[in-house]
Amino acid sequence: MTTEFVTDPIVPLELILAGGRGRYFTLYQPGWHIADDGSAGFLGKDGKVFGFPTLDDLVTFVDSGETHDLSPSPHMRQVRLWTTEEYERRLCTYDLTNLPEVADGHLDAEEQATLGSSLALMLDLLDYTGVEGEHAQALRDDDDIAKLAAGDEVLSVFRAAHHRQHVVELLQAHWSWCLSQVARRITTPRLPDSHNPHHTGNPGPLEEDGPIPLEDRTNAMTLWFGLAEEGVYFLRSTSLHDGRPQYVGKPRPGEHVPRLAVWTDLDQMRADLIRDSAPLDLPAVLFDPDVSLTPHDDCIFDLVVIGESIGPEMDVEAADRLVSAWTELVRLAAWGGWSDVEELVGPGSEVGTFVIGCAIDLAQGRPGAEQALASADTKTIAVRWEAVVPTLTAHLDIR
Repeated sequence: MTTEFVTDPIVPLELILAGGRGRYFTLYQPGWHIADDGSAGFLGKDGKVFGFPTLDDLVTFVDSGETHDLSPSPHMRQVRLWTTEEYERRLCTYDLTNLPEVADGHLDAEEQATLGSSLALMLDLLDYTGVEGEHAQALRDDDDIAKLAAGDEVLSVFRAAHHRQHVVELLQAHWSWCLSQVARRITTPRLPDSHNPHHTGNPGPLEEDGPIPLEDRTNAMTLWFGLAEEGVYFLRSTSLHDGRPQYVGKPRPGEHVPRLAVWTDLDQMRADLIRDSAPLDLPAVLFDPDVSLTPHDDCIFDLVVIGESIGPEMDVEAADRLVSAWTELVRLAAWGGWSDVEELVGPGSEVGTFVIGCAIDLAQGRPGAEQALASADTKTIAVRWEAVVPTLTAHLDIR
């Protein structure tokens, strides 16, 4: 739902930015442009909107006394007296992912007021978070958008069908990008040590120090494979589903086995996964710019270099990288049902037999590992491993 032109000085909001967990609670000051007290439009700081997963968390943070961009507003004194029930009574919900006129390509009279309210909120979010670019400017500069967002006499202004269609086409072209940029600028600050809804003591640190690893916030992790021509990033779950990890990927039309979705750029990866990260359901986490998608060192595998390390002089570190990379490949082949990859690296293959019978012992420094390495046909194993790279690449959907 959307709410038609909120008028209270400060309004609790529920922002729906994506399906599943892409919901945040925050505070909004609709009249911030004319405020003369130094306050801004949203609960936040430094161009980032503070969004909380529950209404109780929002109440706890507001009552903590932590400073933010709404602190100078005299209206905040009254807000800090509100109970959670009062927040609920005043709460306005905006589903910014589900504008009916974008979904059905048609803007009718009944939708115009609620659309205008959503546009007013979006324009304020773009301004507060400092989003620039051609898509944001297209919304800012359009006269019809401005009239809707201002709550003008929309029923008369938009009686002409070409005006309504112009708005629909403009939103279809620019809304999704603007929403994704705003979503990146929503962050969840750390709550005070005490979670008493009326805590007024000294709060703890506002935010985590440094980037937050993805796996610290959700059951997923980023990995990197180096291929013959380029390196690619991809995700897998750290939890099991039917005994296996999950990955992002699906079959192409006419195919029966899924391709693994991979990216060469982390920013593009984040933007794409905000729109669709099934089955991992990550948008709410990825909206937080402090959550890092950069893989840890032990999740980075240059498959070409690993193949070149297979030989009679293979050391403990190289063996450990081989074992870890092999494990990830076996998991992937099982997930995708990739029989050709399974044939090359499965437990019964020459590569698999070498890893299980020799490389694991070598990586762990076990007695007899060096003798096993000396008697192994490492030249053949290296050739088999080299064949894995093009075979795997054929199963990738490179973005």
